[in-house]
Amino acid sequence: MQKIRILLFVIILTGVFTACKTDKVWEINSPNGKIEVEISQCCESGDLSYLIQYFSNGESRIALEKSALGLEREDTKFSKLQFIEAIEKKNIKDEYQLLSGKKLNISTVYNEIVISFTTPENNLLNVIFRAYDDGIAFSYMMPETSDKYYRVSKELTSFNLPEGHAWMAPYDTVTTWSPGYETYYDDKIAIGTPAIAKYNGWGFPMLFETNQLWMLISEAGFDGTYGAVHLKNDCTDGNYQVTFAPEEECMGYYENTSYNTLPWQTPWRTIIIGDQLSTIVESNMVTHLAQPCKLKDLSWVKPGRASWSWCMFNDSPQDYDQLVPFVDLAAKMGWEYSLVDANWNFMKNGNIEKLVQYANTKNVGLILWYNSGDKHNIVPEEPRDLMFNRKIRRAEFKRIHELGIKGIKVDFFQSDKQTIINQYIEILEDAAEFEILVNFHGCTIPKGWRRTYPNLISMEAIRGGECYIFAKDYPEKAPKHLSLVPFLRNVVGPCDYTPGGFSDNILPHLTSFGFELAIPVVIESGITHYTETPKGISALPDFAVKFLSELPVVWDETKLISGYPGENAVMARRSGETWYIGGINGTQETKTFHIDLSDLGVKGKTITIISDGDDFKKLQIKKTEVDQAISVKTLKYGGFVAKIE
Repeated sequence: MQKIRILLFVIILTGVFTACKTDKVWEINSPNGKIEVEISQCCESGDLSYLIQYFSNGESRIALEKSALGLEREDTKFSKLQFIEAIEKKNIKDEYQLLSGKKLNISTVYNEIVISFTTPENNLLNVIFRAYDDGIAFSYMMPETSDKYYRVSKELTSFNLPEGHAWMAPYDTVTTWSPGYETYYDDKIAIGTPAIAKYNGWGFPMLFETNQLWMLISEAGFDGTYGAVHLKNDCTDGNYQVTFAPEEECMGYYENTSYNTLPWQTPWRTIIIGDQLSTIVESNMVTHLAQPCKLKDLSWVKPGRASWSWCMFNDSPQDYDQLVPFVDLAAKMGWEYSLVDANWNFMKNGNIEKLVQYANTKNVGLILWYNSGDKHNIVPEEPRDLMFNRKIRRAEFKRIHELGIKGIKVDFFQSDKQTIINQYIEILEDAAEFEILVNFHGCTIPKGWRRTYPNLISMEAIRGGECYIFAKDYPEKAPKHLSLVPFLRNVVGPCDYTPGGFSDNILPHLTSFGFELAIPVVIESGITHYTETPKGISALPDFAVKFLSELPVVWDETKLISGYPGENAVMARRSGETWYIGGINGTQETKTFHIDLSDLGVKGKTITIISDGDDFKKLQIKKTEVDQAISVKTLKYGGFVAKIE
């Protein structure tokens, strides 16, 4: 009897191993062969996962350990999947142009694999991976056709990091004024460190250093049919799992799951990968994954510079007489715009119509502030209740277009729910029809929309220069914070940081004038709003005023010269034949930057360097002929700029 039992056990065990011999595995490589993604399906559970390796100098390194893939819909969990087919395409070329960004003319090549599965109930799921030379991206597609609405209740995606260091910002708690991606970045923490309990996990983008590799993880390609995600607080052993926006966002209104008819493709999860920080900083992957431009006529889209009264004088938008000097400042500096911020509809001593007429005489375009809110926020600033309902919004756009307004700043979105993501897109679509530029504030991070809708000229999603008004810890934290931005937030899209604070606001600066002068070079935005007053600009040396008046916002090429997150950054940006260089020192020690210029092809040209003087409120200028390298000394929290022509 005992022998029979043993025989039966052996037969059953043999049957199990016969039914499930090994996991199914698919591979896709980057065109240059450095990045390999291995997608696998567990033979027992049917679960999907992926793993990323990086090859260099004959060695392979694990960039991302086995991480989860998958979706759960209300009607199906996409589990126990059965493989149908895998279709691979190689060397797909994508060329497009931007009107602002790190560079204008972009050409990239990628390989793609589409792996198709079905559930036992015949629900279809495609998993799409793309491999670029600077990273990978993946998305889910439900390819069936149906007019019925389906809901994704959970996304299983995770990013499982090996040991190393992380730079990331918590996803903020819900208040009257947040979330808006405006928390400070945690600097060089251990991978797997949970966010402080009061926050709702971690937000994108996330920067990692592991196995001598750099990786930046974010998302891209939203079309309004899916909410944005962030990362759960629990990231034990470096396994970061995505989650939807908290239910309490938008005052509890709107669903925090995602819903749509079929077919339905989710946004892309993006992972930029390289063994040099320059690969991260110079990448355009987020715009690669966005839809192509939807606008036919782009002649009216003009990135530029703007004066801004509100930062120094919060009540100025309500007084025509206080706004006029800032229009005059823009005209004097050759800046294209002046921003009229919140509550301009209560203007005394004149009105917006009168201000437009005056600005026209100075060849300065006006940008108007709006509250995004309907019922989803209780921020009282006005105008409000004009940007949510499409009929009302379009009527307002028609009115201000006929008035001659060039752009809008829309504020206080404070949510990543699908309804709000769709609101962003509808605002961009409607504004484009009426030839209106758009700048989002109190908003989500960039998703690549500047490619699809070039009238999007900037987004906030950053702890900005206005923090010198109300955040007591900001002066002390600003140098490190701004030394992190080029490696994190600015990688994924334009940052409306609002630089130019040479005069102290309520809270005094600890950064030098050289540092402040460098910020609009170090941080890219399709529009630069300068916080300085007319009096403050006129107090600067003539050579600094000249630099600010000539500094563009449109770049043909961008290079990271040197830097390390949270310590320093030196960026070079080319406009036509002219290179601009900006460097910031985020540390408490003086620093001499030794800058190699050989990659710029500028030997023999003239370089003008403006750097720190003998105290932090003084500047000095030097002109010389370019050799292979330059050295520039900065104060603590100091900086410099250079122009090569």
